[in-house]
Amino acid sequence: MKIWNRTLVPMLLISGAACAAGTTTNTPDTASDTAAGAASSSADSAESSTFPIWGDEARARGYSIPLPFGVNVSYMNMRQNINVDSISLTGLSLRGSPIPNDMIDIGIGDTRQRSETENLRLDMWVFPFLNVYGIVGHTKGSSLSNISVDSDPSRYDSGTILHPNRDHLISQAIHAGYESGALQDLDFKLNFEGTTYGAGVTLAGGYQNWFALLDTNYTQTSFDILDGKISALVVSPRVGYRFEFQGISGPSHLSLWVGTMYQDVQQEFKGNLSDLNLPSQLDSVVENGRFDVKQHLTSPWNMLVGAQYEITKNFNVLTEIGFNDRNSFFVAGEYRF
Repeated sequence: MKIWNRTLVPMLLISGAACAAGTTTNTPDTASDTAAGAASSSADSAESSTFPIWGDEARARGYSIPLPFGVNVSYMNMRQNINVDSISLTGLSLRGSPIPNDMIDIGIGDTRQRSETENLRLDMWVFPFLNVYGIVGHTKGSSLSNISVDSDPSRYDSGTILHPNRDHLISQAIHAGYESGALQDLDFKLNFEGTTYGAGVTLAGGYQNWFALLDTNYTQTSFDILDGKISALVVSPRVGYRFEFQGISGPSHLSLWVGTMYQDVQQEFKGNLSDLNLPSQLDSVVENGRFDVKQHLTSPWNMLVGAQYEITKNFNVLTEIGFNDRNSFFVAGEYRF
């Protein structure tokens, strides 16, 4: 009997808007665990079912298609460089006198973000070539920026000897701190944690033992310890090859693939400066202060290599590694029924 991955299937590759955070987010990509499902399945899946649509017709023609429903638990660890668009500080004061919001100039250097995400995913093959899924999970991580703080006293009138301008004096003090190096090469660290949720779609096709898929998903992470959110659009094309061999409970498969991941991630963090564990000598300055940080990924693309092993007809495990400008490690276990 012919099997599905040995017959030419239309290669339906599209893109579009579909969380982590991975987190990401950084939000992790969730397509990889459908790679073998797109190009492999057990011959025992020939029983009739409502899903996937056109599944009975495909089986009648000798195709073997994936089991329609899946429950997936995954973990992703990610490291990537970040471009900080802006850091704004408000509500600062010195000895009870407010500091103008535009007085402080913040220079931003290198920023590195790390995050971990655990996800639960439920998916369904609507058609033999189309999988849809929903995601809910937990993301935590941190970003560390190298910053400098300066001010330009010339923007403020100096006043007179008897009545000096307070803003001018504060600006001079900040500038003197910058010139001395005390306000340069400072660590600005943001810890974040929250709930990730989203949805996605995977299109798949194959020819003989080769398969290809395109996954698109959209996730948001709402923070528990900060204001703001991470919104992530992830698009991941992959191409791979499926090997067949005798497993522990009958015919089994090992799928290997390469691919690339595109992430469009917008991050905004807001909160109280007093929650950032700043030096104690700044307590009186930042007591009522707030921060607002906006940032995005330095590089949206990275490369992927992965593998999936079908232990039984119903259970498989998967791992994937990302490299180049974004380093990631992904592992998952899936039950299909």
